[in-house]
Amino acid sequence: LTQHGKEVLTSIKKGFRARLRTIFNAGDIFGNSGFELKVSLDVLVADAIKRPFDFRLSLGQEEIEMLRLTKPGDNGSAVLKLSKQPIPDLDRLIGDFVVRHLVGLPQRRNIFLMPAERNGLHLFYRELSSRRVALLHHATREKLDIGELFRDVLGSRYAEPIAHYIDWLNELSESRKKRSQAFHSLAEQVKTLASGRYDVDAEGNINFTPYKLRKGGSDSPRLGLHVTSSTVKSLFGLWFYLEHQAKDGDVLMIDEPELNLHPSNQRALARLLTRLVNQGIRVVLSTHSDYLVREINSLIMLSRPNPEREALMRRFEYEEEEIIRVGDIGAFLISDGEITQMEVTEEEGIIARTFDEVIHQLNETSDEIYYAYQRGQN
Repeated sequence: LTQHGKEVLTSIKKGFRARLRTIFNAGDIFGNSGFELKVSLDVLVADAIKRPFDFRLSLGQEEIEMLRLTKPGDNGSAVLKLSKQPIPDLDRLIGDFVVRHLVGLPQRRNIFLMPAERNGLHLFYRELSSRRVALLHHATREKLDIGELFRDVLGSRYAEPIAHYIDWLNELSESRKKRSQAFHSLAEQVKTLASGRYDVDAEGNINFTPYKLRKGGSDSPRLGLHVTSSTVKSLFGLWFYLEHQAKDGDVLMIDEPELNLHPSNQRALARLLTRLVNQGIRVVLSTHSDYLVREINSLIMLSRPNPEREALMRRFEYEEEEIIRVGDIGAFLISDGEITQMEVTEEEGIIARTFDEVIHQLNETSDEIYYAYQRGQN
């Protein structure tokens, strides 16, 4: 790596560029797109040598070892052992692991991504299943093209995150058999936000039962998800993940967590997400919600010692498990093709000027209009 560091970085950038087409499944739209990496080769080399690794690929119930790549800590040499049986995509497998090691990612980490399109996917996941659609499409043709059929069935017509989420939804009937005890209490909080109970039957159908509106009232009906509110639809994926699949060390990615939520529920969701971080799940959010960011800022500010802290916690009904510290959070602004790190301080939290400027302009515009009409009436 010391001798060929620049070539390695060039190769990584080429790999990123090639993966963009696969991830977005958008033809040549991303043909000229890529990432510009700013890396200190000396630091990269030093960290790569210092960290040990032990990567294995085993197959079958007997866990037959097909590949093993090992390196002790503080050592610049790795040992590769291969099975005599051929391994498909061997170069990509080894390359992917080497890149993960160079950037300091763990070998295995469960990643769950909730796309912004989740409401529609929750309703039409069976119809949208790329394999199901491909089979039906080819079955209606007079002549069957086997090559095209295999490409359609093995691939997907959707962007990779969408395709993965559709596949995840189509596996609900099996996944429902598992339980994630460590995060059950947080799954219950999601139900509180939705004001009802979710359940998934043996066929994978999603149902929802609203909580009773008043004591002594009749039992609430069990509803199919298609007749529920957009809030109920939006929160289903988060509930199911926390109830059945979440594990310590996971990465949870949510595109627009505020989707279809009232501002009060956006605040409550922000507090739930900081609880998740404090329980060992890495949370990555993409948001346009000032409510969400400001609630997180309150939780950051309360991490500081202060004589009035306990009174403030009681007054606004915050709990210690929701408080988050500056060192546990990072914020970035994506604008005009660039990613810029935002300042995060104990005194104010995330300095979100992109929101503040718009809010200031809105207040100024509203005040000007109001007082202009007041003057006109006088």
